[in-house]
Amino acid sequence: MPGETFKSKGQLPNARANPQLRHCEEIPEGRDMQKLILRWWFMTAILAIAIAGTACSKSQETAPPAAKEYKTKTGKTILIKETHPVGQTISTIIIHTIDFEHNMADTLENVDPISEVLMADLDGNGFDEIYIITTSAGSGSYGNVVGYAANFDKSLSRINFPGIQKDDEMFAGYMGHDRFVIENQKLIRTFPIYKKGDTNRNPAGGMRKLNYGLHPGEAMWQLKIEKSEILNNP
Repeated sequence: MPGETFKSKGQLPNARANPQLRHCEEIPEGRDMQKLILRWWFMTAILAIAIAGTACSKSQETAPPAAKEYKTKTGKTILIKETHPVGQTISTIIIHTIDFEHNMADTLENVDPISEVLMADLDGNGFDEIYIITTSAGSGSYGNVVGYAANFDKSLSRINFPGIQKDDEMFAGYMGHDRFVIENQKLIRTFPIYKKGDTNRNPAGGMRKLNYGLHPGEAMWQLKIEKSEILNNP
């Protein structure tokens, strides 16, 4: 071809000396680059979708639980929210009211988890109380009651639940495993009685049943044991 020189037989033309040849050589390189760019964008999009999905799933898993709503028979609302800041065996419980004449909020920290919530009018004054039953983790499953009285729908106030006194005959053989129910306007507590040498799984002393009634006190309402009996006494 006129204007082209070859140093030896079989040598290819110099692309730098011929712009047309240089352009022809760059075309396949440009197509490869386009493929690489498209592939990069495709992988980036897939990665972004995967990250977004993981973040969404994680946010759903870690979303704080909503407060549970409890309605009294007079239409007042009590909200209870339970969280576990340091693990599932310890709870923070927040109680607050809506529609009372004087609304309140109370926070219980480092308490046992909620196992049940009961509502009843134990004193028969026409206004419900609410009883939050908590149970400790572990083999003992020791129960406790956190109660609130409605005070004629004016406000909510704590109810005292008596602790277990040393050498109290009604708790002889007590090792936890409490159950609480409402029965005939009484708060009923039952638990197995353990004899000396019994294993945790095999109490041999029958069941103790305690009936608690609600009574006014000087500073706060009181749950008091009104009756004790042994069921299935061997």
